[in-house]
Amino acid sequence: MEILEVGAAEYDRVVELPYHVFGSAAFNDLNREKTEEVFYLLFREGKFRLGIVGGKKEHGFLSPFSAPFGGFSSVSSNIRIQYIEEAVRLLTAWAGEKDFNSVSITLPPSFYDDAFISKQVNCLWRLGFQFLKVDLNYSFSLHDFDDHYTGKIWYNARKNLNIAMENDLQFISCNTPEERAEAYQIIQKNRESRGFPLRMTWDQVLDTTQTVPADFFIVRDVPGNSIASAIVFHVAPGIVQVIYWGDLHEYGKLKTMNFLSYRVFEHYHQQGMKRVDLGPSTDHSVPNYGLAEFKESIGCTIDPKFTFTRDLD
Repeated sequence: MEILEVGAAEYDRVVELPYHVFGSAAFNDLNREKTEEVFYLLFREGKFRLGIVGGKKEHGFLSPFSAPFGGFSSVSSNIRIQYIEEAVRLLTAWAGEKDFNSVSITLPPSFYDDAFISKQVNCLWRLGFQFLKVDLNYSFSLHDFDDHYTGKIWYNARKNLNIAMENDLQFISCNTPEERAEAYQIIQKNRESRGFPLRMTWDQVLDTTQTVPADFFIVRDVPGNSIASAIVFHVAPGIVQVIYWGDLHEYGKLKTMNFLSYRVFEHYHQQGMKRVDLGPSTDHSVPNYGLAEFKESIGCTIDPKFTFTRDLD
């Protein structure tokens, strides 16, 4: 097997359908200013087998350099373990020749492609990579959104959802630029009130939606006040990811987040999607207990999200 360093266009031609959007050349090229240099790497044995995109940060090779996860992408289905193993060896050797001091890879949660991700975990572990982080990722299988959904969630979540329903809240799908901007502003206010900065500016969100299909939602109360919102990206076939959601603190008594989560699940269930990825409830493996409990209470399942690293010094 050989490793080839190519441009974004060539990578896009070969890895035509990466199994998640964060592995695409278009997404990484859009975010190229967030790293010192972007590398598009292909692995060929007879024909192209795998690809990986990474960036240089502080002398390390990171995949992803600006996304929830990265890792290898397969050019064809049912990729053999030995091809992944050899690709890991070649990547490590290539990084050493480039004078990188480490290689770090964050893999998606297993539900994105259980077999392929499991093979990557095995190969990385056997070839000297160590766990840097083990985050807990929460998602909701839309197969579980049925007539019995409210009976399966926690008692407190069911009680809060009933309170929200009694308040006649409205769930709005944003159709205009003004509504989408308003959805972002609600989330911005939510983060400011909690002392958490937003990682993406409004312009960056807009730029990303040129590459990644996105939906924006707003919750309004009876007088018409906008009190909660969500921004959701379509990141893989049948899978959407909640990039941001939140409510305004002064309306918390209306149980807006229980209402918002229910309506988001309902919306994508009706669209025939398979899963809503709510992302991790950990920061560098350390749990946010309140956030984790909320996601569990509304019916989410938990998958580990592994970050591997290997020092090259």
